[in-house]
Amino acid sequence: MAEQKSNDPVKPGFFHLKLFSLNKRAAQILAHIAAWGCFLMLPLIFYSRPVDSSFIPEQAVTPFFFISNSFYIGFYYVNTHMLFPRLLERNKIISYYLIIIGIMIFFGLMPRLYQSYFGHFQRFSTSIPLHPLRNFHPPILSPGSIAIFLLVFLFSTGVKVMQKWLNSERRNKQIENEKLHAELSFLKSQINPHFLFNTLNNIYSLAENKSDLTPIAVMKLSNIMRYVLTEARQDSVPLEKEMQFINDYIELQKIRNTDKTSVGFTVVGDIAGKKISPLILLPFTENAFKYGVSTRELSPINILIESNKNHIHFRIKNNKHNNGKNNLINTGIGINNTRRRLELLYPGKYDLEIEDEPLTYTINLNIHS
Repeated sequence: MAEQKSNDPVKPGFFHLKLFSLNKRAAQILAHIAAWGCFLMLPLIFYSRPVDSSFIPEQAVTPFFFISNSFYIGFYYVNTHMLFPRLLERNKIISYYLIIIGIMIFFGLMPRLYQSYFGHFQRFSTSIPLHPLRNFHPPILSPGSIAIFLLVFLFSTGVKVMQKWLNSERRNKQIENEKLHAELSFLKSQINPHFLFNTLNNIYSLAENKSDLTPIAVMKLSNIMRYVLTEARQDSVPLEKEMQFINDYIELQKIRNTDKTSVGFTVVGDIAGKKISPLILLPFTENAFKYGVSTRELSPINILIESNKNHIHFRIKNNKHNNGKNNLINTGIGINNTRRRLELLYPGKYDLEIEDEPLTYTINLNIHS
């Protein structure tokens, strides 16, 4: 029977991820080796030396040097991987520090224990040459050994505390970003049905009156909804596309409104290459038509988009036809959502001014790059 060969495609992303993980692990190992190498060099640099021309640094490397530093290195990893996570992180503070004190006493006794088992102890001095001194008795608790132990203890604990803090900050940042993304998605989901509901009402009015403009209005709505369902899913879109979307919306509104309504839509400056959050201008435009249009009075609506290197300026002005009152701020979810989206998307980078005058209502929005 012929052997079947697997035709499954190779997944390079998996190997890249695995290679990255291995490289990261290798870098961590090399960093630890380099750090401990520097640590082991400290006695050769800072220990006092006898005034003797025959002294060479290698004389300071004794059996006790290797034994004691092996214990220091071992304690570092025991503290970081066992004691700290199993005791201190679980709020077993008393047990943790009792164990640390016990280990510190052991390190303080280590020179005396070494002499007891091996019969001699070698020390460093500027007045006594380096050779085995059988008559020298180290103190019961060596201050030097305790000092080195405290240095390793503080460093290992500090590293774990810093790692825990960084992980906590990273986790909080991730939670904040997920919350922000969820909130923005919720705000967008509110805007789309709100806009669709109002537009369908407009088309319904045309169909009820058997207007020949109904098919055109349906086509305009189709273009608009295509934008809402595709481009608006992005965090930002080209300013040109957003302007085309606003223009399509205006054209759709013109079909519905009478000749009392006049719309001026002006774009000033170079909008090429500019980005903006999708649907951020729609609620202002929508409410201008909702509250600034009358079938009996002239209803001019003037929209200005001005773009330069540093900012985008949006200005919309309409008359008030609600007995001198206009509730653009408090009416509808669109304006409120837009305010919140501006706070989330452009913190400290936008200015929103609303001029509520007796006969006119003006909105000025500046988005700074």
